[in-house]
Amino acid sequence: MRVLVICEHFEPSTDACSKRMTTIVDRLVECGHHVRVLASETSLVDENEGFVCRPYVDYYSAYRMDEKTPMKRLRNNLSELANSRKAANELDRFDCVVVTTPPLLLVLSALSIAERMDARLVLDVRDVWPDVAYEMGSFRPGSLYGRTFERIARKAYARASLITAVTPGKVAKLREKLPEGEQEKVALIPNGFDLAFLEQEEGGDVIERQMAGDAPTCVYVGNLGFAQGLTSLLCIAERFPDVRFLLFGTGAEETLLAKQINGRDLANVRLCGKVGARDACAILRRADCAYVPLVSSDLRDSVPTKLYEALGCGCPVLLAARGDSVSLLDEVGLGYSAAPEDGEGLARAFEKLLATKWTERQKDTAAARIASRHSRQAAAKDFETLLAERFAGEPRA
Repeated sequence: MRVLVICEHFEPSTDACSKRMTTIVDRLVECGHHVRVLASETSLVDENEGFVCRPYVDYYSAYRMDEKTPMKRLRNNLSELANSRKAANELDRFDCVVVTTPPLLLVLSALSIAERMDARLVLDVRDVWPDVAYEMGSFRPGSLYGRTFERIARKAYARASLITAVTPGKVAKLREKLPEGEQEKVALIPNGFDLAFLEQEEGGDVIERQMAGDAPTCVYVGNLGFAQGLTSLLCIAERFPDVRFLLFGTGAEETLLAKQINGRDLANVRLCGKVGARDACAILRRADCAYVPLVSSDLRDSVPTKLYEALGCGCPVLLAARGDSVSLLDEVGLGYSAAPEDGEGLARAFEKLLATKWTERQKDTAAARIASRHSRQAAAKDFETLLAERFAGEPRA
């Protein structure tokens, strides 16, 4: 089968979109499908000296944001829409067009390309838009943004031959948006833990520079963005001055966090900058615990990639969330949770987390469960199987 994959980020980017789509594409290629990938050139921001571009991947040009303001994000998304479509116009016909969202505007490109190629459209949903924006408080139903994104989403759901989603909650939400006879075209292909993450060599000097000493260490490894609600971690840090809190990453909330850390005189909190996969793996293996937050309890159908990574490394987790992510943590049994808005509950859960004497056996058992039941490679295998069962050998409508 000839498969065109359209995404915002692909390797060498290290964000959630790239990790998911790179693993899926690896599986499709391994199974003998003819695959072509169109990804934004912003993927190359994380390019290292040894990176070699795959022959079947093309990076379309896109507006680069020096800061993530709403207007600059819109310019970025519009440039990706236009330039991905332009790049696809130079390609031959494909049987299937796979697009992952967010960003939702990229779906408009995929809709146009699939129609021109008379190809089946597969919509991979990592966040349900505009619902997730409502849940985060970014804008309201009935607003111009809300109405626009609702129209795009409805058109995509109606046109798609297959819709995949990353959590059971998202599957249920998407099925509610479809007529009764079309609900079965929504399938669960979860996010998961990348087994290659454990194959990293031991981290470099980041351990010595940032984690030397005997103080208990709580780490956050990921994007410092608005969806994470990291100010809740600062409230915990105020109550536990003898614990070291290390935040590894960059993002839109970094400046605000730095001001709050200085303003509250939190000597036990440190912004450590962005780290690569090798250092991230080493950090999670060495830390006493990891903090994994979502900004709102309304994000009940979200499971952060960083939760899989912490548990997959055997690192106990303090989870600020409700819903599907709590179900995963409870299944694995390596940590405690409270609602993001419940400051007292988070403090109690963190105190309990520190007081628990986690054994190496408990950590190893949790990591093994994540690897065996929740690997990204297994999800990619299911994705390829689903495509083959639904589409291989069937004539196009």
